[in-house]
Amino acid sequence: MADNKFDPEYFQIIQPLVALKASLPPPAPITDIDSLRAYYADFELVLANVPDSPDITETTYQIPSKDGTLITLHRFTPAAAAATPGPRAAVLHHHGGGFVNNTVVQFRKDIKRYAHASGLTFYAAEYRLAPEHPFPTPLDDCYAALEWLHANAASEQIDPARIALFGVSAGAGLATGVALKARDDKVSPPIQKLVLACPMLDDRTYWPEDHPLSPYLMWTGTANRVAWGAYAGADGVKEISPYAAPARAKDLSGLPPTFIDCGELDLFRDEDVEFATRLLKAGVTVELHLYPGVPHGFEIGAWNIRVSKIAVENRVRALDNL
Repeated sequence: MADNKFDPEYFQIIQPLVALKASLPPPAPITDIDSLRAYYADFELVLANVPDSPDITETTYQIPSKDGTLITLHRFTPAAAAATPGPRAAVLHHHGGGFVNNTVVQFRKDIKRYAHASGLTFYAAEYRLAPEHPFPTPLDDCYAALEWLHANAASEQIDPARIALFGVSAGAGLATGVALKARDDKVSPPIQKLVLACPMLDDRTYWPEDHPLSPYLMWTGTANRVAWGAYAGADGVKEISPYAAPARAKDLSGLPPTFIDCGELDLFRDEDVEFATRLLKAGVTVELHLYPGVPHGFEIGAWNIRVSKIAVENRVRALDNL
């Protein structure tokens, strides 16, 4: 790249991959959900490369969603949490994947590193994916997990007043949708904290291929349109539920204190900064981080560089005093 905007450390990590891809035939263009899934199929290998964390006990439960379907709820308990008398704080994690890809199992190493670093028990629902299960099903699955935590707080030794929602990418959009619905449903005690990593919040976001930052995107404008169409029938114009696309919400007041971060070279950058600004104007406490020179998913694809370590540390710190 003649005008390389990448963080130098990040570019050093990805340079071999860039060279390899340049030597191969170009991938099929993203035109529909099948081509999108094929385009990002190797992200599972990227997730597998995240180092495993020690001393995490993994448990699964089968819990009912709104439509009666049983879904899997995973629990990740670090040794520090197991040794702490209850009731304890807990974090409900929502994995990324554009609403159409990935699983908790694929994200388990990433979830475990936050559980280990924070000393907190993490839960994660295996929510169903679009387009096979479009909105509101994925949101209903995640909301059912929150309801289950409240209903089973005593047996799980959870303090329902100390529950945080944590989400990555589309999972952060789901976490925000759950927070909006919990606010509207007057869930008590209310959610204590929102931690949103590079959140996917606005179905209207699109950068064309000739946008100056398009060459740096790991998640493209075209992928975004296909994913939002699969999830919520969105076309970027027609109105859709704010529980699906939280940036559509007219009123953001009453949401919990919120942490948001994003890379400078991320398609979601502008919508995330705007959402943080709207939260502030609505009276919500906000912590916002924008990391220069890195794209979407940088802290997973290049987990061992300085900016990634800082980003992970900041997310963990956001859970302090939960």
